[in-house]
Amino acid sequence: MSVFSILRQALFGNPPHAENPKEIALAAALTSGLFEVSEAMSTRVDDVQRSLDLITSATASVLRVERCILLLKAPGEEMLVVRALAGLPRGKGFEKYRQEMHDDLFAQILSSGQGMIVSESQMGSDRKLLRLMHRVGVKGFIAAPVRGPSGVLGVLGAATPMDGRSPGDTDLKLLSVMANFAGVALENAKMVTKLDRKARKLAAIFAISKALNEEKDPSVLFQLIVDRATELMGASSGSMILVDRDTGVLRIEAEQGLGESVKSEIRLRIGEGITGYVAQEGVPILVTDVRIDTRYVEANPNVRSEMAVPIKWGSEVVGVINLDHYAVEAFSEEDLELLNAFGNVAAVALRNADILGSR
Repeated sequence: MSVFSILRQALFGNPPHAENPKEIALAAALTSGLFEVSEAMSTRVDDVQRSLDLITSATASVLRVERCILLLKAPGEEMLVVRALAGLPRGKGFEKYRQEMHDDLFAQILSSGQGMIVSESQMGSDRKLLRLMHRVGVKGFIAAPVRGPSGVLGVLGAATPMDGRSPGDTDLKLLSVMANFAGVALENAKMVTKLDRKARKLAAIFAISKALNEEKDPSVLFQLIVDRATELMGASSGSMILVDRDTGVLRIEAEQGLGESVKSEIRLRIGEGITGYVAQEGVPILVTDVRIDTRYVEANPNVRSEMAVPIKWGSEVVGVINLDHYAVEAFSEEDLELLNAFGNVAAVALRNADILGSR
């Protein structure tokens, strides 16, 4: 009996024969799997990891396989990253042959957008993938693309049917349905993140605007701006820097995540480093990987992403707001636009505090 037949029976009330324990066991597995899918789709959309875990577990139950794995693209990573596992523990073979599996299997699915079956009955004379599957300790493997509006996001795979069968087209179709559920969960989480970012953006700007009217101490205002920008963008560290035109030195006025000592230790000049470049040119900069940007001056070896915006009064650059992150591609163009808004607020704070003098 096919998986779809059992699924139809479980859904539409045509139960398996009571005298057939195998059919009863299959129906129970499907019922359990469908319940987990319903749980995943009713989980809070901002708890995406729980949804992915439930969908992967449900896939293992519905397809009756020993193990199931969900891999997704990640910024700065050449290969897919494991996001969820179900079934038997992953062996050492997976890590050992991870690059080979990416090149020979997952990369094909990402580029073509089509699922794949690796089994004795499906592969014909092409034995390369079969040998690879044997080396990683699985017997029969199917994989389907996880899709989003922007394209293929990753791969959902299932390995080694527990009843010894060779996986077929019906299994791949059902796996594709589960992969679509994962895609929906990811898209929902993305939408919630955007809405949450907009809400927090309005709250942060409101708080700073209120402080501009109520707070007279400029150091408190500067620290508030840096704290809110760092928190809102999820940065590892941030700083607000003023330009001393007489000496050509950039002076840190407020920081978050750097440590108080950096105010006296770090002294970049105009044109030096990414921050100095922004001070010199008066344009925002977004660097997705500082390791490949020749302007970067290393202050923390863990930093991978950086963005900086000028603080302007008229056409003159009077300061810079800078944010760092330990992950590659951590900031987006939307983040840069938001940081630019913080730069505008910082300019007003400087003017209100009369720090700019007669400029």
